[in-house]
Amino acid sequence: MYLLASFNMTPLIVISCIAIVVLILCVVGLVVFLKRRTPKIRINQEFMHQLLTALGSIDNVKDAKTMNGRVILEVEDIEKVTFDTLKELSTKGVFITNQTIKMLFPYDSETISKEIKNLLHTK
Repeated sequence: MYLLASFNMTPLIVISCIAIVVLILCVVGLVVFLKRRTPKIRINQEFMHQLLTALGSIDNVKDAKTMNGRVILEVEDIEKVTFDTLKELSTKGVFITNQTIKMLFPYDSETISKEIKNLLHTK
């Protein structure tokens, strides 16, 4: 008890300790933020052409959306889809349920979905 009572911290030391704690928290926050951020690769026209060809053309696509980083496409005729090409284009695999195809790409899924939706609206 005597040790605590005789320990006299000056305001400069207290302010320095608070500043160090704040600095450490900022660095930790920055590291967490940078780890969460994933770089997005821009899609090119060759990729879109290969994707649409594998889907059996834009006329075979009914709808495009994204969910949890996946591109989700609804197609008219699943028989027109070339799955081998889709597997080559997709990094994590191709999942098929009835007329719905779910895929993961190294590109931004939102951008792919928007590109396909734009093409759907212009056809």
